[in-house]
Amino acid sequence: MKKLLTTSAILLTATVLVACSNNQSATKDSSEQPKTEQKNTTSTNTKAKVDNSKYDDLISEIKLKLDPESTGAISVKIQNNVIDSDSSEPHDTIMILLTGTAKDSAKETMDAINSNSATTNQQNAITVFRMSISEFAKKLPDDNTTLSLGYEKSANQYDLIAKSSKQKDIIPVGEIILE
Repeated sequence: MKKLLTTSAILLTATVLVACSNNQSATKDSSEQPKTEQKNTTSTNTKAKVDNSKYDDLISEIKLKLDPESTGAISVKIQNNVIDSDSSEPHDTIMILLTGTAKDSAKETMDAINSNSATTNQQNAITVFRMSISEFAKKLPDDNTTLSLGYEKSANQYDLIAKSSKQKDIIPVGEIILE
C-alpha cells in the first residue's frame, strides 16, 4: 500500500511539474539525444484477431496513475507483431500517447532538455515519467513487448519520452536531481 501511495504521489508530482514548469533556463551539460520514432514496421497479416486483453489490467493501472481524473490527457495505442530497430523478433508495442495540454507541456519540456536549457524541475519530471514507465514495463506479460510514453509529432511519427521492456530500459531512465 505504501508503494502504491508513493508511486501515485510521484506521478502526480511529475504531472504537476510538467504542467506548471516555467521557462527559467539552467545550464547543464546533457548528453541525451532526442528519440524520434517513425513507425516503419512490418506486421504479420493474419486472419485471426489478436487478443490484447492480456494488457487490459496494466493499461487500466497506467491510466489511473497518469490520468487519475480521466481528463483524456492520454490515449493508448497497441500494435501487434511489430518488427523494429529495437528487436528483430515480432513483438507487441503499447504506446501511451500524451494529448492536449499534457502533450504541449511534455513537448516544451523535451525541447528544453534537448537544447540543454531545462530547469531541474523539468529534468526531474521527465525522469519520473521514465521511472514510471520502467516500473510499469516490469509488469508486462512477456519479455519482448515494449511500453513507451510520448506524443505524436506528425502522422505516425512520435517523439518518445520513455521506452522500456520487461528486461531493459530502451531509453535510459536517469536520476532525480537534488538541489
